[in-house]
Amino acid sequence: MRGVIAALVVVLVAGCTGPVVDEDAEGVGTITFVDGEDTSSGGQIKAAVDQWNTEHSDAEQVEFEQMPRSTDAYRAQLTARAQDLAGVPDRSAYRSECYDVMSVDMVWTADFARAGYLEPLAPARFGVDRMLPEAVRAATVDGTLWAVPWRADAGLLYYRKDVLDREGLEPPTTWGELEHQARTVAPKYGLDGYLGQFRRYEGLTVNASEAMWAHGGSPDRPADPGSKAGVRMLAGGFADGWIPQAALEYDEEASLVRFAEGKALFLRSWPYAVSRLRTTDLRDRFGRAALPGPAALGGWNLAVSRCSTHQKTARAFIAFLTNASTQSKLLVNAGYGPTVTELYRTESLALLRGIMAGARARPVGGHYDEVSGVMQVRLHGALKSPATADASMDVLAGEISAAREGR
Repeated sequence: MRGVIAALVVVLVAGCTGPVVDEDAEGVGTITFVDGEDTSSGGQIKAAVDQWNTEHSDAEQVEFEQMPRSTDAYRAQLTARAQDLAGVPDRSAYRSECYDVMSVDMVWTADFARAGYLEPLAPARFGVDRMLPEAVRAATVDGTLWAVPWRADAGLLYYRKDVLDREGLEPPTTWGELEHQARTVAPKYGLDGYLGQFRRYEGLTVNASEAMWAHGGSPDRPADPGSKAGVRMLAGGFADGWIPQAALEYDEEASLVRFAEGKALFLRSWPYAVSRLRTTDLRDRFGRAALPGPAALGGWNLAVSRCSTHQKTARAFIAFLTNASTQSKLLVNAGYGPTVTELYRTESLALLRGIMAGARARPVGGHYDEVSGVMQVRLHGALKSPATADASMDVLAGEISAAREGR
């Protein structure tokens, strides 16, 4: 009898200590995919979702929800939803509330992972070894992959090729040359000199970072002479008029529309802008070049939400969106920079390949939202009041240190 009982105990213990099957991790079913507003020509993100839905059964359909165009508003909505569903014991009861697959800015990934909003991913499942190394590093936290690089971005300089050709000029390679052409050439044609994204949002952090790098500074060290010089240059542009005052409220869309209407000589924007411009009257009259200094590395990753109960479908959908075929279509039809390195071998991507190679990451790390927030406040004030630029950068140095410590 004792032997029988002992045998039963062994069986019970073995059963209790065996592998636990996570039903959510292997869950299959309809999922919700969220991304920022699809401003691509012809709605290419929606087209990719439609392709998936056509090729898959009703049991694995993807519902596409477009979020606010503003990256700050988008992040706030993702965070609020993740916080609402965090720690819910029965995830299936709130399945319809979950954003199963989220497109997240590369600089958000670390904070989202550490906050417990994301599911870890297996690198081999998505072939991340074939992707841009810097983009993969930005999606990896403490040795774990939390998202898959999907769209790669780096700042570009768009210019009126017809105007520069008429003047016998090449596109500028330094900020000094750009300022000179913006001051002297643009007024002759009734054009704004230079447009960027200077509204008080994430775009301002990016534009200011690029100016700091070009002058030997860094957004991590705002009190350094080079950082101050970069911000003084932009502030001086507003004061002197070669950057229009209206640009203090421009985001990507507003600046692109202004340039597309033929009203500016130069525009700093992302690779996707080319597909939009090719549908306008400027289609044969603009060119692209590298910025006069390092470009900011941008991009969007795809992550699986911790609240998802259909994670197998979610992972399969991410693998579909990030494969070479889908990325190639998004490149050709929407101008989105790919993360798959083999797609950069074509001659048509030589410019973007070179820019990506020298692009720099923003100060990624913990409390990024707070860091970028204090930067936006101080930088916007400095651009509006150039005389305060140096003092603002000194104050910003202390505010960034406090933000990084969560204070």
